[in-house]
Amino acid sequence: MANHDVWDAVVQTDGTPANSFEWLLKIFHTDGPTVTADITDLNPAFTNKTRNRETYAAKGVDAAIKYGSNLTITWNHEIVRDENGQYQDELQALIDASKANGQDNLIRLQVYDALGADYAFDGWFSIQVTRTSTGWDDKGWFQITATQNRFLGWIANPVLTGNIPLIASVLPTAVAEAGDVFIEGENFTGTTGVASVKFGGVNATSYVVVSDSLIAAVMPAGDAGSAPVIVTNPVGPSEAEPYVRGA
Repeated sequence: MANHDVWDAVVQTDGTPANSFEWLLKIFHTDGPTVTADITDLNPAFTNKTRNRETYAAKGVDAAIKYGSNLTITWNHEIVRDENGQYQDELQALIDASKANGQDNLIRLQVYDALGADYAFDGWFSIQVTRTSTGWDDKGWFQITATQNRFLGWIANPVLTGNIPLIASVLPTAVAEAGDVFIEGENFTGTTGVASVKFGGVNATSYVVVSDSLIAAVMPAGDAGSAPVIVTNPVGPSEAEPYVRGA
């Protein structure tokens, strides 16, 4: 249910300030990383960690020096349900993390400027989720509070540097030679050439890049069993996605 329209939403809508589209949030979860468009009020709030230096010449005035930062990110996440009443995958992942303790309470997040400015970071965060709108409100929201855990990494903005492909799923399972396979994920744009989609090291018989998040491929000849899927775009190859092909 990931909504990738956010990539096309960085152009200001007539009559609006377009502040909602200045930053992108990527949530890494078990179903694959999602750049989500179902959020608002994204607010990374940094506080400096400081220590005092010697103050002999400062007549008692603190001479604090920064040695690190603490970060808390808050945002409102709109509730969008599928036909079975289930929340979108990334929101459910946040809720599941909020219910857990220890390492299971942590989720990896990235925040970066949608228009390519030098502002992008990546880290692991402790997740807290609170329902904020109830009753007869037109829309439902959860407020997410993500508190930095361990170190935070400032990174090159993915909008400028590009990303390798990220494979979220390969369906249907157990497809045999000449069968159709659908690869879902991100960053498939620019995938060209006969060797850019492979099953177990063998080139797909053919494939079509339907969109940045979908490739339709035809299974090549080969034996039944393990056939990890790798997609390569101009930036580089994806990690191998486990797949078991049929006879």
